[in-house]
Amino acid sequence: MVWLHQLYIFMTALFMALIMVPALRRWAIEKRQFDVPNGRKVHVRPKPRLGGVAIFIAFLFAMLVFDDIGRQVKGILAGSLIMFATGLVDDLYGLSAKKKFMGEIFGCLVTIAVGNLYITSLGNIFGTGVIEMPTWLGIPFTVFAIVGVINALNLLDGLDGLAGGFAAVALGTFILLGYLDGNMVVVSLCAALVGGIFGFLRFNVYPARIFMGDAGSLTVGFLLGFLAIFLTQASGSTVQPVIPFIILGLPIIDTVRVMGERLMRRGNPFLPDRTHVHHRFLDLGFHHRFTVLIIHGLTLFWALVAMFCYEQPAHWLLFSYIVLSVLFYSALRLSLQYKDKIPLLNRDSDRSLRESRLFCFLAHWNHKVDPVLAVLLLVFFTWTAFSPIDVGEQVFRTSIVLLLVSSVSFFISRDLRNPFLMALLFMSGMLIAFQSEQLGLSGDGFMLSQSIFSNLLFFVGGLLVVYKVLFRNGERLLYQPSMDFLLFAMALSLAIISPELKLTYRLHEVILKGMVLFISFKILAVHSRLMLRWVFWGIHGLLLTFVLRGM
Repeated sequence: MVWLHQLYIFMTALFMALIMVPALRRWAIEKRQFDVPNGRKVHVRPKPRLGGVAIFIAFLFAMLVFDDIGRQVKGILAGSLIMFATGLVDDLYGLSAKKKFMGEIFGCLVTIAVGNLYITSLGNIFGTGVIEMPTWLGIPFTVFAIVGVINALNLLDGLDGLAGGFAAVALGTFILLGYLDGNMVVVSLCAALVGGIFGFLRFNVYPARIFMGDAGSLTVGFLLGFLAIFLTQASGSTVQPVIPFIILGLPIIDTVRVMGERLMRRGNPFLPDRTHVHHRFLDLGFHHRFTVLIIHGLTLFWALVAMFCYEQPAHWLLFSYIVLSVLFYSALRLSLQYKDKIPLLNRDSDRSLRESRLFCFLAHWNHKVDPVLAVLLLVFFTWTAFSPIDVGEQVFRTSIVLLLVSSVSFFISRDLRNPFLMALLFMSGMLIAFQSEQLGLSGDGFMLSQSIFSNLLFFVGGLLVVYKVLFRNGERLLYQPSMDFLLFAMALSLAIISPELKLTYRLHEVILKGMVLFISFKILAVHSRLMLRWVFWGIHGLLLTFVLRGM
């Protein structure tokens, strides 16, 4: 349960953001706090722009409630408060570029002073040896680098879901790198921030209902920059400084390119225009959705490169990244010159992906998944019932309680979609998922074959759930989604807090299986009461076998 603490942080921030964003949106509409379209912006209607408030408050709350606040974390939180205040004032009242720069610099200096967090080494980025930076040079270079990341992300925030999705991919990579490096403080910070961003993205994907505004983009950029420093400059860190640069490099390289082109034209390098990478893709003929997908795909590509090549020489990584970036922008420029001769560019439209022929074909067979899913669940329950699994005292007692309470609840309500009864089914599913994982703890060949078959059933079931989620054709997938996720979080929490269950062995498998069972129950609850009834009695039959074995 090494990362269970971080899971709680993520879930807390996620639910905080999901709750706060709708309220902030209503308040922004009442107070007329809109991002008004102009010649440079893509959206055509005014949109509320205070989503960044939810991101930051969710991040801050999760960290203060769940994590120990060391010196570096204090510094990051103190600086992010200043950055958040700067962005919020700009959103509400407007700030000049000079005042925003002053706020950014002040926030960086506060974090450096309080957290003693700044760049001390650039690694062997040129192949001539490790470059160490003295304090008098490291501090101003850190301020310069962080301000650059802040403004790069701010400039990237030009399409619905673009900046938030980019930050989520980068933070996910930071979490993996931090975990591999043993830097769990960075993992906690990233988990809190990505939870807040996911909650915001629920309302920010195209067509967006709210923007993050400068309160969001400045704060997220600030946190990304200092998380990169914390990840690479911490004592004993094995993550090379070039790795975060590669992960965050797309908006950084694009900002440098745009400013360089403006200077070459003898223009103001800080004057906004429509020459950023997302504008270039729009000029090619791609529409909003596909442009965001392309840039997220590029970000994911570089994140994977950083993950799989993080032990390669730093100078080789830097050289490869620069060369490939130059080739990418050269190809983009060439495509703009000859876009009329590229048929692919004329096929994109602003229609929803759900209107495509392939999607309609796959969605036509979507309803056929329900009986197959129900059969898979019943086969899994039967297989588990006849598997030689030891039933401990805690599982025995829990099975009795779940069996009795859910049976009584069913005979009282006669409605399998009753929220209380569904919560009991979720709990039963988590208990069954735990018991099925006991098959993988034995070295016996027969038991191993049982484990493989069980995992195969869940793999196929997971694919069907993903298919059902992706290719639903306007139909409701879940019943009361916000309540569903809350019930799942409660079931997950109750299933793992008991020390007697000893879930430290294979917790991630239990969570994945619990998620598959959870969504499968809800799909059947919405679309087929008959099949849900089969699954209901299958679960109770399995719980009964646990009780009989425990006796």
